[in-house]
Amino acid sequence: MDNLAVRSDSLVTRRRALRLGVSGLLVAAAALSGLSSPSWAKPEDEAGAFLLSLTTRSIEELTDSSVPVEERKTRFRKLFRDNFDVAAIGRFVLGRYGRGTSKPILEEFLSTFEDVMVERFAPQFAGYGETRFRVGTVRQVEKRNQYIVSSAITPPGKDTEVNIDWRLLHKDGHFTVLDIIGEGVSMALTLRAEYGSVLKSSGGKVDQLITLLRERVGAQAAASN
Repeated sequence: MDNLAVRSDSLVTRRRALRLGVSGLLVAAAALSGLSSPSWAKPEDEAGAFLLSLTTRSIEELTDSSVPVEERKTRFRKLFRDNFDVAAIGRFVLGRYGRGTSKPILEEFLSTFEDVMVERFAPQFAGYGETRFRVGTVRQVEKRNQYIVSSAITPPGKDTEVNIDWRLLHKDGHFTVLDIIGEGVSMALTLRAEYGSVLKSSGGKVDQLITLLRERVGAQAAASN
């Protein structure tokens, strides 16, 4: 039995909702590369336009069916690394188990976590060329320089929209993604619960979690090739 499987019905439900939203919403998120807001613009005014304007480019780069799987993974990895705050997300999903863990182990975890995200989502882009994306409201959250952008995504061949919220950090003229919430399901919280269950059963040993994640990466890579 997969030791990383969700251990409750509520978590299973959350993971299903997450898969529904993430595959489509990452089409837009993946192209956040290399752009910044004009110096005169307010971040809350730019955040929604920023996401919307990049949707077409991301679809063009990642959904072309002629692009080999490995090339799609390479493109996704760069876009994910450049535009998601991988370190902050990784620390959050480890929670209390990250405290006291050595720097080399933490770095290895972050590298493995990136591999997990690439193998989990990059192959799914081939079927999302006809995704429709709509930006809603933007609001600043309690933490300075963080914004929640609401949006709606309509997957190919569907009429029903999937509601997505994005938690963005605006810093030094750039946006990075801290979390994505599909139909009320937080990616960061879901991963924290999933990994936390494994860490609890292993006595909080992050290196054991890394081993299990690498096994999963290997299996996903084999399945996508």
